[in-house]
Amino acid sequence: MSATAEIRALCDQPGRELREALIRYSKGNARTSYSIQVDSMLYGDLVRHYLQWCAGLLAKMQEAAAARPAWKDAVAQLLERTAAYFKETARWPSVPHLEHPLRLLLPACYATRAAQRVNSLFEPALVAVDFTEPNEFVSELLGQPIFEQISHDKNADFKTMAKITEDPPHEAEPLHYRSFLHAAQRARLAEARAAKPEPSKAAPPPPPPAAPTVSSVDRDKVFALSWSLDLSDTRITLEETNDFNNGYGGSSSYFSRQSFLHLFRGHRYRLQEITFSSATCRMTGDGETRKESEGEWKIQVHGGAATLVLIGDADMTCRIEKVTRGVLKLNGRDRRWTKL
Repeated sequence: MSATAEIRALCDQPGRELREALIRYSKGNARTSYSIQVDSMLYGDLVRHYLQWCAGLLAKMQEAAAARPAWKDAVAQLLERTAAYFKETARWPSVPHLEHPLRLLLPACYATRAAQRVNSLFEPALVAVDFTEPNEFVSELLGQPIFEQISHDKNADFKTMAKITEDPPHEAEPLHYRSFLHAAQRARLAEARAAKPEPSKAAPPPPPPAAPTVSSVDRDKVFALSWSLDLSDTRITLEETNDFNNGYGGSSSYFSRQSFLHLFRGHRYRLQEITFSSATCRMTGDGETRKESEGEWKIQVHGGAATLVLIGDADMTCRIEKVTRGVLKLNGRDRRWTKL
């Protein structure tokens, strides 16, 4: 069986089992999004859809590489390393209450991130595909720190793979791969994400984006500069998790995770993650784990909407909005924001 066939078979999980595992995960993990409770049927269906979309993406890249011989080896490495990650469960990050078959989100996330990395090395791209929606969806379910940890694994596996320029250049249009969401799913997901635990008046829909003009482009540049000045020398708290479980026989366990993003003047960033596990502490005497990653950050603005982009050890792209003093929204979720 080929690597793509193996991955497709692993990703073809029963929808009912995925939904039930997702509900248990949502109830047992306090950091999961409230929107999962609002529409668990939608999220369960989208989990299955994400797994199948991931497998289909790899198959599409393999199909596209057949017409571009210079990239057959790169895609073959992508499929080989992705298939290996699906099997090497010891490399998967530990996520409380994430059970099989829902745990397959972890290698599927790796596969999507790896495909995005390899696809970016092609000039022109091997497959025309938008990764924004699938990346937002899986990071919403797993949490940004887990998403970044998987990105670290991907970076380590593909750090030696460099861009290749085809000679003669490939002139045909790249193959197109379908969007992650269709219009009805996108609207329903936005409705679930907008829901709050307490009833509130629904906000009016945003106005349609204005047609690009010279003046709007200038305004975007000014807006991007303003964001860059505001974010320089600040810290954003991405996650603060505390999880206490009472086990059988009177045993108990404690797990905590903190994740901080430092944005420095000069567009350098440092991402810190501090994890503590009482189970690890009992085994090794030190339950605290620290991870750091560094790179460059920038702000992109289009039509007045701002996006924070991290480039380096931890790849990350997220929508950013100001809420109140000391609070930002990243991908629609409130995050504390302070000056260094």
